[in-house]
Amino acid sequence: MKYIYILISFTLLQTSVLKAQSENKSLCGKVIYERILSFENKPESTKFTLLFAPRSSYFADNTEQQKEATTLTPTSNQDSDVSFDIKFNGVKSIISTDFVKDSIISQVSLFRDGAQKTYIVRETISKINWAIIPEYKIIGNLKAQKAIGVFRGRKYTAWFTNEIPVNFGPWKFNGLPGLILEISDDKNEVAFFAKSFNIPFDNCSKIFNDIKFDANSEKVTLPQYLKLESAEVDEVINTILSKLPRGAKFDVSSIKSNAIELDYKDIIKE
Repeated sequence: MKYIYILISFTLLQTSVLKAQSENKSLCGKVIYERILSFENKPESTKFTLLFAPRSSYFADNTEQQKEATTLTPTSNQDSDVSFDIKFNGVKSIISTDFVKDSIISQVSLFRDGAQKTYIVRETISKINWAIIPEYKIIGNLKAQKAIGVFRGRKYTAWFTNEIPVNFGPWKFNGLPGLILEISDDKNEVAFFAKSFNIPFDNCSKIFNDIKFDANSEKVTLPQYLKLESAEVDEVINTILSKLPRGAKFDVSSIKSNAIELDYKDIIKE
């Protein structure tokens, strides 16, 4: 699952995080995050919205939906050293976390048959063994506490607040005793920053109404998706070969995937 680093100034709306502590059984809300990835010193940022109810959440890309398109672009003009970037347009990144069903559902894309193909991927929620550290800082107008955890091959430092007593955070991060406001990995490649809040949300019963997965996409489990992802490399190579002039020689020195998830040792095969 592919993903974005820049330092963003943190501004929090004065939320009536009010008596949320005592009302968390019915607490729901909306949080805007900045997701920042910095791979190969090329920072990119995207805004996301987290919507949460007491036992479930959606984390969705705020980018306006575009017409589906896949581009294969050479990034070097040297005859002996040409690299290609493959970019997808059109699919909206959505991640649903459901503690009742113990599941995470993601809408993602792969390069298949020379074009983009969207999949709905189901996985069991992976428990992150957080170490909560007695270290604090103020983020906006909220007191945040530090926690450290390892997830899918990266070591993360998170800052969460007990003033918003929910177990959610951006992307697939969860399991702390308060909302995760900031989180970043120790390689400085992946980071998420909360930017604004609407808590409690005006109408909890309708909070998820505008979030919809692509009904026509193929549904797979995470182990099935990982097999498809492994085959993506061959798809890329075959597509590049098809664009080379006849008789040209092609040798793959390296293929890099700028992914947030680096390993899946926590996955139980289904």
